[in-house]
This record gives sequence, C-alpha cells and structure tokens, in this order.
Amino acid sequence: MLRMYVTPGSLKCKEYGKRFVNDRLIKLMEDVMAEYAQMGDDSYMSHIRSSEEWEAPLETVIDLNRMRKDKAFARDWLIEMAYIPETIDSQRALHDFWSLYDLLKARKEYKPDLSMEYILYSIIRGELDFCKDMPECHDKRQRIPEPQRSEMLKELIEEAKEYKEGEPETWDESIPEIAEKLMGYYEDLGEYIETCFEDTDFLFLDDMDEKGLEKSGLVDRMGIHIKGDEAKVRIEGENLAYEYKVRAWETEGWEERNRKD
Repeated sequence: MLRMYVTPGSLKCKEYGKRFVNDRLIKLMEDVMAEYAQMGDDSYMSHIRSSEEWEAPLETVIDLNRMRKDKAFARDWLIEMAYIPETIDSQRALHDFWSLYDLLKARKEYKPDLSMEYILYSIIRGELDFCKDMPECHDKRQRIPEPQRSEMLKELIEEAKEYKEGEPETWDESIPEIAEKLMGYYEDLGEYIETCFEDTDFLFLDDMDEKGLEKSGLVDRMGIHIKGDEAKVRIEGENLAYEYKVRAWETEGWEERNRKD
C-alpha cells in the first residue's frame, strides 16, 4: 500500500480513505495493462470471448506473469506512452512498473523509489487527460461507497469546523463545502498529487537518471530520496552470513511463506 501525505480525518477516516485511493491506483495501473493487451500483442486477447470477461479480476483475464517479462510492454508501451522517463532503459522500466504494482498490493504502507513515483505520477496525469477529453467515460471524482462515506463526512465536518473557527479569514466556503473539499483528497484524482506525493523531485528524471542527479549535487542540496523504503535480508550458511538490502515491500511475500512453513 502506498504511503500518503495529505489524509484528513481521524484514524478510521484515514483508513477508509487511503484504502479507496490505493485501490483506485491499482485499477489505474491495471487499465494500463489492459490497454496494452488490447492494442499490443494479439495473443493476449486470443482467448477473450466477450466484454463481460473484462469485469473479472485482471489476473484471470490476462497472463500477468507473462506480461511481467514482456520487454515489448516496456519498450512499446510504457516508454512510448511516456509512463517511464526516457533516461531509464526498458529492462529497468519493466522492473520498476511491476515493483510499484506489488507495492500497491502490499499490506503495509511504503514509500516507493523515485523512478516509481514518476511512473505513478505519469499514470495519474494520463488519466486526468482522459477525464478532460472524455468525461463521459472517465470520472475525475469518484465517490467513496456508503456507508463509509457518510461516516467519513461526519468526521470531516468536525475538522472543517475547527478550520473555519481557527482561521475564518482563510476559508470563504461553508463548513459542508470545506468538508467536501477535504473529502476531495480521497475522491478527486486531481488532488492525488498532494495526497500521494511528498514532493515532485521525481520530475528531475526527465532530464537525468539517478546517477546524474547524484553527480549534479541535487540529491544532497535538495534532500532527494532516490530509494524508497528498504529492508535488510540476512542469509546464513554453515560458514558465512550475507546481508543485503531489498525493497521493503518485497519481504511481505517471504514473511507469508515463512509463517506457512
């Protein structure tokens, strides 16, 4: 699950809202996969018999394991459609795209690598363009289902009252309007730039790769985090022990397997 930064409300409100945002991001990534399957390699679609089949979970419709290894998906789709900066090669693009997807599917909250933030931002911006050009097919604002939304709105109204009373000169809107504005950080795709990103340092990748950022001095001067959350993995043998770092969300699968064992 993605770590988020603007999440109004109490703990329960945040829990509902962040889960909604995260699920929407997963759906946007899966839309990218589905578009490639429909417009790319015909063999991905050869077994599809009706449009209703697309309503099923994507992994039951498309061979995602195969797509994870499909270099054409990276070269002809992710890079060609500008989801990935040109400073990153196709093999790396493939790895980062799927690592982001795995992060969103993880149970705990994690901060992604800089390149993965670029991918997520590009997917969000691409969907916002669709919302602008084809509003009849793409909803910029999607409502959280009931009864969760009503529960959240009660909390956000109380928070809105505090804002209105504490800084009345800052807020021209009514309390219900402020509450809906706060709800927008969960429902309005246009607000996800605030919700999902601590900063926009990832846009430097349009001009240089991570090594270039380090050489330029920008990493130190601006405090840019190239790596997301990491975890140490220790492997021990009879006569040696080796420790190395991995992306933290990758360890969840190992934890599951160890519990089952």
